[in-house]
Amino acid sequence: MTKRSGTLSMRLALAGAIAGCATPPAMAQSGEGEPPTAAPARDPDIAVQEEFDAARRADTVKAWELFIARHPDHPLAREAQQQLRRLTGQ
Repeated sequence: MTKRSGTLSMRLALAGAIAGCATPPAMAQSGEGEPPTAAPARDPDIAVQEEFDAARRADTVKAWELFIARHPDHPLAREAQQQLRRLTGQ
């Protein structure tokens, strides 16, 4: 295993751990003796909405700043900025 492929394996394992999977879907075997298959792409709007909901639950300056930094052009960024202004009194 090269250093580069080891890094990719580590990233996939980390992605699986973050998602709560024991084995990341991208590394899952499709059947005995078959090569691994990639999981279908996730809808990015769903992921952004989940991050927005997490920021709303935390309702901290740091949570809203992180959401805005990660998704500055998303339509939910405007609402996130309103929430940030509410917390900072601006």
